[in-house]
Order: sequence, then C-alpha cells, then structure tokens
Amino acid sequence: MNASKHMNSRIAVLLIACLTFLSGCESLVNDLDQDKLPKTESRLAVECYISPQSPRLEAVITQSQPLFGPATYNPEFVKNAQVFLSDGQNRVQLMFQDSAFNYMADTTAFRIVAGKTYTLTVDDGKRFVKATCTVPVKSPVIKSFTVEKIYSGFGTDSLASIKLSWEDIKGESNYYDIRGYSVLEQTTLRFDNETNDAVPFRSINKLQLYFGEKNIYNDINLDGITFNIPESKIYLQPNTEFTYQDKDGVKKSFYTNPKISEVRLEVLHIDENYYKFYRSLANTDFQDNPFVEPTLIYSNIEGGLGCFGAFNSSGKTANPDF
Repeated sequence: MNASKHMNSRIAVLLIACLTFLSGCESLVNDLDQDKLPKTESRLAVECYISPQSPRLEAVITQSQPLFGPATYNPEFVKNAQVFLSDGQNRVQLMFQDSAFNYMADTTAFRIVAGKTYTLTVDDGKRFVKATCTVPVKSPVIKSFTVEKIYSGFGTDSLASIKLSWEDIKGESNYYDIRGYSVLEQTTLRFDNETNDAVPFRSINKLQLYFGEKNIYNDINLDGITFNIPESKIYLQPNTEFTYQDKDGVKKSFYTNPKISEVRLEVLHIDENYYKFYRSLANTDFQDNPFVEPTLIYSNIEGGLGCFGAFNSSGKTANPDF
C-alpha cells in the first residue's frame, strides 16, 4: 500500500515536471509581426543559353516568389518584358511565345558567333536586369560513339548499349555538358475517328537519354585527357503479336516490331557561367538529408536571378535500326 502511494507520488511529480517543461517551450515560440519580417521583393529570374548550332534564340523569364507568405511550385512567367540580345554592334528582340511560355527569335537574323561576347537585357517596366557571356571558341572533338545490341542477362531480353568519348581541348580551362536522345518506334493500336474503328498505327517517340548522376565535367588537373560518359542503356522491347477485333467483329492481328531508329548524342563545350549554374543546382540535391546546410544557387544575372550562358557543341547520330 505504501509502495503504491510512493509510486503514484513519483508519477505525479513527473507529470508536473513535464507540463512545466512543455509550457516553457511554448513560451519560446512567438508569432512575429509582419512589420518585423525582412522586406523582400520579387526578382526577375532569367535562363538563356546561346550557341552557334542553335536554330533559335530562346529565353525563359519568370519571377521569384516571396520568402514569406503564400507561394506555389508553379513558375510565374513574365509575359510583358522587353528582351534584347546584343553583340555590341547589332541587337535583336526576343518576342514572347504563348505556346511555349518563352521569348524567342530566329538566328537567321542574328547569328551567334564563336568567341564573341553577348549581352542580354530584360526590362518589364518595373525591373531591369542584364548579363553577359562569351561563346567558347572551339567545339569538342568526339573520339568514339557506339550503339550496340547486348544481352540483358534475363531470358531473351536485349539492351542497346550507348557509349561516347571525346578529347579535352588542350591548354585551357574547359567545361562540358552532355545531352542526347533516342527515337523509338513500334506499332500500336489506336482509334481512327474517320473510320470509327481501331487500326494499327506506327508510333514514334523521342526520349531523352540519362547518363547517371554526372552530366557536367571540367578538366581541372585533367588537361588533354579523353573523357568517357557513363554507359547508357535502353531496354529493347520484344516483338510481340497483338490480336484485336475491328468494328465489324473481325479478328485481326499485327506485330509490334519495336526498334530504335535513331540515337543522337552531343558534347557541349560550355562557358563558366553555364557550368557554375548547373553545378550549384546539383549541389542542392541533399538526398533528403536534414543535416545538410542549404547552398546558394549561382547567378550571373545583374539585379536578378538565373543564368545567361553559352556553348559550342559537336554531335554524332546513329541509326541502329534494331
């Protein structure tokens, strides 16, 4: 009996201590008045990359969202800005395209030249930003490019193995990016509105290639070496028979005949702005680690955010047809 009373008194003391601690913690949390919060204004965010090989000049203009207050993950496009690109002697205006939500101009009227320095200006009537970049002089030299059919290791499944290497430009600091795509074809079934019937259809899909975690390269302490991208693999779907009934109930069939009709890879010799911007973006991938401190995103936009960069590219195309 005495032991029970002693235990109950200990529990009561423990509960009082916990309540006191929690009430103390609650007193540490206070709501700040809006007047005491830092004043932040929305800024223009610009992303534009120019190249002698690009058929169009394109720029995406958005605005940053407030640090405090309601926000959304959807970009806020700026549609009424005056966007100009200049080489110091001539300039061209990029016009907003509703279909693509970007600003665009054709390069036939304003050619991008390797080695030249360009200035981009953006003015929406309230804010003005500008940036400069210089197009790399040399394009990369691709050393090897192969697309081969290999066994996947499971049943009769096969893969397309894609490999690429290029030589570093000697005697200077260089930065590179890799991009590419594959074109996959196969016969599928679709509904034809004109005949009001299901018919076989040859579909063509263009898919971006994935090269692992590393797409950006530099030649620090690696001057003149041969770079090799991580091997990229594409699953080759088996050729299967598909059976269906048409609108009259007639049983029909066809084979899917899947194949890769095209593979395109490009090596981009990028400027330092391009490299630093994408490198800083990669550094923000914390893999959901709560103990990693936030990092700043690189920007060369004076008065704003984002990147104005340039590249000079080389590419190779293969038509494996398997």
